[in-house]
Amino acid sequence: MKRIIGLAVVIVAALSITAFATAAGGKLKCFADSPATCTLNSATSATIDTTHGGDAGVYLTNGKGTNGSPLANADFSFTYFCATTTDYSTCTGGGAVRWSIPINTGGDTKDAKQVYAFLDAANCGNTGSVSTNDANCPVFLNTGGSWANWDAFAAANPTYTIASALPFVISDVQTATAAIVSNVISTKS
Repeated sequence: MKRIIGLAVVIVAALSITAFATAAGGKLKCFADSPATCTLNSATSATIDTTHGGDAGVYLTNGKGTNGSPLANADFSFTYFCATTTDYSTCTGGGAVRWSIPINTGGDTKDAKQVYAFLDAANCGNTGSVSTNDANCPVFLNTGGSWANWDAFAAANPTYTIASALPFVISDVQTATAAIVSNVISTKS
């Protein structure tokens, strides 16, 4: 729990110190906690390097556009590959690279900022994609519980909504290679 709150603080601090590019209707921005790094490669791509530890990731400046949406009406996805190889697993592990999606469970604002749903590359099968539209991507909640996929999570929790904190893609474990993340999308229907 303290780690999630700490990561949220890192993201807020990153708002003022990172470069940006246009992606999915918002601007893609990097954040990193040394010795990790995040470098924008293009308007839709960034290299997240946690090979020496630390944490790094990306978020969209319009990421709060899903705020208040029922889970069934929100979609999150990104694609990735491992920088120095042609595989999808040497840059993943321990729940990273993953979506960290803020969830409002119906409690007060303070509670909503502390509850996150996670979808990660390894548990999605190391296929090069992590998406709430993938029936093979399980969802984990930081306060406990897991679901077979986003649809199952939404069905089991019909009163949950996307909370007001920024959703973000992050790697916070040491990996063998850097991850190139692209096509970061956060939308609501």
